[in-house]
Amino acid sequence: MSRTVRTKWLVWGLAAAVVVVVAAVAWVGVRAVMAKGELEAATASVGGLQAAVNDQNLSKLQQIAEDVGPRVQRAAELTGDPIWRATEVVPVLGNNLAAARVASAELDALVNTLALPLTTTIPELSNGSGGIDVAALQNISDTLTAADAELQDGQRELAGLDLTGVIPAVSDGVRQLQTISDQVTPIVHDAGPFTRIAPQLLGADGPRRILLVVQNNAELRTAGGISGTFVELTADKGKIALTRVASDAEFPTQTKPVADVPASTSQLYGDAVGLHVQNTTMPAAFTLSAELATSWWKTIDDDDPDVVMSIDPVVLASLLNATGPVKVAGITLNVDNAVRQLLVNSYLELDEKDQDPFFAAAAAAVFNHLTDGSADPLALVQALQQPLADGRISMWSAHPNEQKVLGASALGGPAARHAAAGENAYSVYFNDATGSKMDSFLKVKITGGSATCKADDRRDVAITVTVRSDAPKDAATSLPGVVTGWGLSGTPAGDIRTVVSVAAPPGTFFAGVSVDDKLTTSPDVSDAGFPTSAATVLLRPGQEKTIEFRFLSAGKGDADPVILHTPMMVDPEVTSASLACG
Repeated sequence: MSRTVRTKWLVWGLAAAVVVVVAAVAWVGVRAVMAKGELEAATASVGGLQAAVNDQNLSKLQQIAEDVGPRVQRAAELTGDPIWRATEVVPVLGNNLAAARVASAELDALVNTLALPLTTTIPELSNGSGGIDVAALQNISDTLTAADAELQDGQRELAGLDLTGVIPAVSDGVRQLQTISDQVTPIVHDAGPFTRIAPQLLGADGPRRILLVVQNNAELRTAGGISGTFVELTADKGKIALTRVASDAEFPTQTKPVADVPASTSQLYGDAVGLHVQNTTMPAAFTLSAELATSWWKTIDDDDPDVVMSIDPVVLASLLNATGPVKVAGITLNVDNAVRQLLVNSYLELDEKDQDPFFAAAAAAVFNHLTDGSADPLALVQALQQPLADGRISMWSAHPNEQKVLGASALGGPAARHAAAGENAYSVYFNDATGSKMDSFLKVKITGGSATCKADDRRDVAITVTVRSDAPKDAATSLPGVVTGWGLSGTPAGDIRTVVSVAAPPGTFFAGVSVDDKLTTSPDVSDAGFPTSAATVLLRPGQEKTIEFRFLSAGKGDADPVILHTPMMVDPEVTSASLACG
């Protein structure tokens, strides 16, 4: 072939390539105009979607999802073809096209794969006879499973977008969508496995016995508070019945532990873990708490529970958002007064003989109201979000496939929640040693800090816990004995004695504990798989003390500690601070 012919073919080839590129850009341009209209109409409704969720307005949420759904689906189709993706390599224009494609796909997943199916199915959860439709629950599980994969892919693509040169209308929308995706995607991911086993937990395959342990945060334990009330529920085909309620007074102190307690747990909290029913949730391992609860329950009942679940009065108060107020012994409990009424006023206003029955009756009233089918499902889901995030709900199942899911989630109790929080998580636990209800006066601040001070790049970590008693100066005489503990546990009436422990990431090294800047001895053990130190402090009314737990990290490089803590009546103030080397 002559040089002239080769040149001619090269020119024609380049011309053809230009035509192809121009045609592709034109094709994309037409589709971009069409997609722009669909996206603008859809994004205008995003705020309405969020408002409908916040207002617990399921019908409004469904209406908006139905209106927006076809638009975002069309936008995803318009921006998702191979020619569009090929054109994303064009400088400047490509970043805009990629952003529009990824945003369209993520909106489509949020609306059509998640929101629209859920709004259709959630109203079907109530089976009309005071129970939960387990088939509808299975449909919700299928929806979450399908949405999980799409949302995670979308979240990764949103995070990887280069917004350089992207027009503000698109970049602002992408950032807003990133925020929503970052909020929703973890919830969907975490909820998926649980919803897959929920039908079985609710008796889809046969009756289940659920033992509910209601904790009392006025007397702190690792998972929340003493085990004050036990409620037995029976679930069958989604219908839940309350079959028995027992207070802690029905379980007398034992002379030997009702179940085997690891030496590490006893070193931290003493020999009474398995001797008193009130200590059921003292271990960080909820598997052990469930074993203790089952053993205690079998002292008054022959049958083993299939499920053990623990909650606290803050959960009960949150549930009142969904059920509405309940009346117990002439007292109306609502979302605003339930915690104080149960944890403080009941001990100040009621005779001692009436206190445990009142607590038990309150728990029973909320769950009777909860299982009669009148609670709004969306309101119920929203009511449980914060208690779940705070670690106020723990579950264990006697069925291995279900326990595998629960044990790998934050629902699996303090230790499982710690493991789920990542490699830089530190858990601060509080256990009352006063034998009283004085912890309603305990105020707590927790500060985490770290610094790389050594040549091997391992971090020095300090977890500082400041505790203060806000009890009145005359607490010993002005408060009833049931609150002060009468001084029977070796703590003067009106004072507060607390065991504070910190569980560090696996592999972390102990580096000492000090109280008010003075080194103190501490048990340093591996408990529930986590290196754990503890110190006991005694507070007089108005007194404040600071405990510093020092560790040397197993990993290298800088990373701020992630702080978890015992769920309390009043949430601690949690902060981070720089740590000086030296």
